[in-house]
Amino acid sequence: MQTVAVVGYGAAGLAGGLLAALVAFIPSFAFVLLGGPHFHRLQASARAQAFLTGAGPAAIGAIAGAAVPLALALSHPWQFVVLAAAVVLLFGARRGVVSTLIGAAALGVLAAAFGLPVGS
Repeated sequence: MQTVAVVGYGAAGLAGGLLAALVAFIPSFAFVLLGGPHFHRLQASARAQAFLTGAGPAAIGAIAGAAVPLALALSHPWQFVVLAAAVVLLFGARRGVVSTLIGAAALGVLAAAFGLPVGS
């Protein structure tokens, strides 16, 4: 979703970024809200469990396929430190993804505020 927001921002400024994020977010949000009451049926369904068993590795592959090129695009030492801290938080300390992303974003904002280079 973040990529969609960045592309929207690049195409039409802040309004485009917000609109793109909203359009990307609403389907999954609606799916959760509308599907939540039926979750117990999915837990009992052998077909749904089979799908989820196969979808897990596919999701991991998709995430790795996006994460590796993004990591290779890092160009400043402080960015590698933030990435290493995120890896330690996620895998070593078993912190949540959302709190880790917020922490990494805060470090990026602080780096920019203190004049560290953020682009290539």
